[in-house]
Amino acid sequence: MRFSLEDDITDRQLENGVIFCGRFTLVFEPSLRDDRYIPGEDLFVWTPPERDRYLDGELFLKLDQACRQLTGLDRYIPLVIFLMVETGLRLEELCAVKWEHVSLDKRRMDVPKPRWPEEHEARTVVLSVRVRMYLEEVVAALKADDRFDPSSAVIPIAPAAIRRAFERVINLAQVDIREALFDALHSEAEARFKEARLTKTERDIMRGSALRILPGSQADLASIQNKLDWHFLDGKTYEEAKNDLPIIPADQIISAREMMAKWGVLEIHEASPTVIRHFPNVVLRILAA
Repeated sequence: MRFSLEDDITDRQLENGVIFCGRFTLVFEPSLRDDRYIPGEDLFVWTPPERDRYLDGELFLKLDQACRQLTGLDRYIPLVIFLMVETGLRLEELCAVKWEHVSLDKRRMDVPKPRWPEEHEARTVVLSVRVRMYLEEVVAALKADDRFDPSSAVIPIAPAAIRRAFERVINLAQVDIREALFDALHSEAEARFKEARLTKTERDIMRGSALRILPGSQADLASIQNKLDWHFLDGKTYEEAKNDLPIIPADQIISAREMMAKWGVLEIHEASPTVIRHFPNVVLRILAA
């Protein structure tokens, strides 16, 4: 197996023992030979793990299409689906989270103690890079309408109303799921955490699925974050990859939308109790990847 080194590989990358080649990251023992030759025995290739998902990717494509027909606060439904898959939270747990429980800078979310099961305690879960991005956009959109309240719920819809909206989305998408959508999403989260190589203890911390789940330690949370980052960023941590990520700051997205509205190429509806002018377009098709 041969690997060619691109011209943009820097000596600094070589000194760090890492070469970034698209989806693959080559990790090797530091070798500063003038001809930049890497001995085969010193080469290790990091590759993404094989995927074994609970839900078929085609399902998320159909859900994405169906959710485009939602209006009002039901536009939160794609975000609910996305958060349940990315965080592993149950529906009732997610609806109990307030903005004051979320630290976007630290990428942590404090989950209040659930009513059931009684033996479960409050816990903290890790936010993936994508969750942080979308939640930053939601915060920016709420602030633009002067309606951001740290004491308010992240998802301003009751669990019963979300279940009804789930049923409508399933009917619109014309898909057949053997179980309730929220149960299927919880199982999908488990499959993705296994794919990211989280240990059983780490998966229990995220999903709250142990018989008696206790809050994870800081070391547990740091380990979970690193594994989620390595999985999503092809073997790199967020700190290593952040300067190269194609993420547009939330405030710039809003500025661009307002400029497009002035040009007449984008229609922005007036704010109301059920309309957030710059609510992010959460696309579920990214879950199909």
